Amino acid sequence: MVEKGCKPDLVSYNAIIDSLCKDRFVTEALDLFLKIKSEGILPNVVTYSTLIRGLCMSSRWKEAFMLLNQMLRANITPNIITFCTLVDGLCKEGKVSKAHDVVKLMMQGGTEPDVITYNSLMDGYCLHNQVDQAREIFDLIVSKGCTPDVFTYSILIHCYCKRKMIDEAIRLLDEMPCKGLMPNDFTYSSLIRGLCKAKSPWAAHKFFKNLCASGHSPDTVTYSILIDGFCKHSCLDMALDLFHEMEKKLLKPTLIVYNTLIDGMFRAGKVKNAKELFSRLSIEGLHPDVCTYNTMVNGLSKEGLLDEALKVFRKMEGNGFLPNSWSYNVIIQGYLRIKDLSMATKLIDEMDGKGFSAGSW
Repeated sequence: MVEKGCKPDLVSYNAIIDSLCKDRFVTEALDLFLKIKSEGILPNVVTYSTLIRGLCMSSRWKEAFMLLNQMLRANITPNIITFCTLVDGLCKEGKVSKAHDVVKLMMQGGTEPDVITYNSLMDGYCLHNQVDQAREIFDLIVSKGCTPDVFTYSILIHCYCKRKMIDEAIRLLDEMPCKGLMPNDFTYSSLIRGLCKAKSPWAAHKFFKNLCASGHSPDTVTYSILIDGFCKHSCLDMALDLFHEMEKKLLKPTLIVYNTLIDGMFRAGKVKNAKELFSRLSIEGLHPDVCTYNTMVNGLSKEGLLDEALKVFRKMEGNGFLPNSWSYNVIIQGYLRIKDLSMATKLIDEMDGKGFSAGSW
């Protein structure tokens, strides 16, 4: 552009700065910002807001606030996007108190927070399980005449579910259609997770069916949560039905799903099924992790299949996963149960040699 004798204008520079910030080249974006100022081109609110967003994404808070102050000194009024960027970034980092200061600053400057700003504050409180403060923001939105959107409800429902306040979460869910809002995937996933944590997988499954009936397609995370909930309640038939349903929908079960099912099979005494699932991993292009190996070693040891457990234990090392103290303790306890003191002692010595502390048997 410059070679052809065309001088870039502010719009062009803003586009380049935006692209650099999105690609995390914030330092380069700041260098360009200084260059355009040196050329006598005055940055506008878009320039500053874009750079502030880039700095927030990189957790460069001091520089972000320096730019905000620079804006104000240059008599460039930050807009709602500028403030929302700062509030959201701070809340995601857990700096909710600082985010509140930004909201006060924007109100002092005559910019009224919108529902997106309030949602960010609620989300910040939710990250720290501060459900009362999140509820206060929700009520403030209503009292100020702002209309809570689906994200407002979903954030608070998620917050309630994290605290196992399921009744409150369901009340909010029931309120949504009355406000013309339809729950989204995140809303349902939060409830499903909360109900599973509250040991109510069947109630979670009811919401899962509502999710499907409303035209949403549950993702692998939602399936994983529900499969885990049923496995922990020894409802393996339901867990397997969901597993097969995933496959029919061409959703590839993750390693987490396999780990959950393998553990569930061992707990139910279905050793053959657990071993079949473990063998299937390589066919599906999945590689066992430390959790997979530990689950197998634990399950086989408790069933008295110490030769197989030891084989998996050694395979774990061969595949680059170092057994931890829990792995050693599990297999040692297995050998002690069958009174094979020689093998148990050998493993204890090996464990000590790797700097692990043995459990008390």
